[in-house]
Amino acid sequence: MTMRGVLRPLSGLVIRCFKRVEAFADWITGAAGPVFVGLCWTLIGLGGIIFFDVVVRDLSWFTTLLLSPILFIIPANLYGQYFLVCVTPPGYPSPRALALSPNKPVHSRRDSWLVHSPRSVWSPERWGMTRRNTRPLTGEGNVNVTPAPQGRVRRCRKCDGPKPERTHHCSVCKRCILLMDHHCPWINGCVGLHNQRHFVLFMAWLSFATWVVSLMGYSRFWDSFDFREPWPGVSPRIAYTLLYVLSLAIGFCVPVLLLWHLYMVSKGETSIESHDNAYLETRAKAEGLIYLNPYDLGKKRNLELFFNIGSGGYPKRTLLLPLTIPPWSNGWSYPRRQLPLEPHLKPTMHLHAPELADGLISSPSAENGMLQSRYVMGDGGDLTDDEEGGGGWMDD
Repeated sequence: MTMRGVLRPLSGLVIRCFKRVEAFADWITGAAGPVFVGLCWTLIGLGGIIFFDVVVRDLSWFTTLLLSPILFIIPANLYGQYFLVCVTPPGYPSPRALALSPNKPVHSRRDSWLVHSPRSVWSPERWGMTRRNTRPLTGEGNVNVTPAPQGRVRRCRKCDGPKPERTHHCSVCKRCILLMDHHCPWINGCVGLHNQRHFVLFMAWLSFATWVVSLMGYSRFWDSFDFREPWPGVSPRIAYTLLYVLSLAIGFCVPVLLLWHLYMVSKGETSIESHDNAYLETRAKAEGLIYLNPYDLGKKRNLELFFNIGSGGYPKRTLLLPLTIPPWSNGWSYPRRQLPLEPHLKPTMHLHAPELADGLISSPSAENGMLQSRYVMGDGGDLTDDEEGGGGWMDD
């Protein structure tokens, strides 16, 4: 028997074993989701009770009245945004594939949260905050914007459903997610188009809450170690001590994650796309080119579109309330920036890697690996397709 005849079946066996391990890890992640959600509700629920029992009850009526906006807005948004991020689906391009999830319904009651209802108590229209008149979508500064293209849609080779641009298949949820950012066990689901706003705002209000506990409860933290002095609250000393230490830890870690997400949002990319863009930027730089994210419309405009505020969006005060704000895109197409115009073009350059011009250059001058512009952009379909088009096209 030849070496090839021995290695081929062995490599196939190793690959199948790794796939089994990966499938088991996905199952564990999905099964542990409800446990993580219950744990989070327990921590933030008991944390609020202990804080008001030990710290707030000891404040004077004037101080309580002075801090009442903070003591109301932060808990309302903390619990409200976490509730919304847990019940709001991320958004799907098609119903659930029965072959992948035979024990789950095609539609669920959570899907009703995807339909914006102005009469809902969670709707901003219910509270007099309506969306401004839609204006032509523009970029920031010298960034020109092209309308969202209407072209062919890829097919997902895993669930056999449509896979629009910026859509990825989640191996835990076993379905495609619109504008997928990542799968989060703390919400028992994916963060995507319809619930990423709630996810980011929950991290923001959780950061504020832990900072308030750390600042206002500093003296009580040291009092919790002095057993000679009377304890003002009903909650045990050890419970408050653990709450304060946990607040310090969360107050450092979560803001770091929040800033990282806001940084990616300001660049017009998701967590998945940030890896793609970093790779393409490095590859373009090796060719002496400048890579541009096609969905980057400028920091300010990217943030406005993400939170759906500003021109054509809702009032900025909606950021201070736990409300269901619909996303600015339908999830099937997104406007893109144009390549910057260069009045004085360099001489035609020859690429060392001609494949860079295949699907990754949005320029009419890129042919046969020849380039007349130093700017390159990823094509929407190829840039975010994590399976390199393995599923083909829906109309094929």
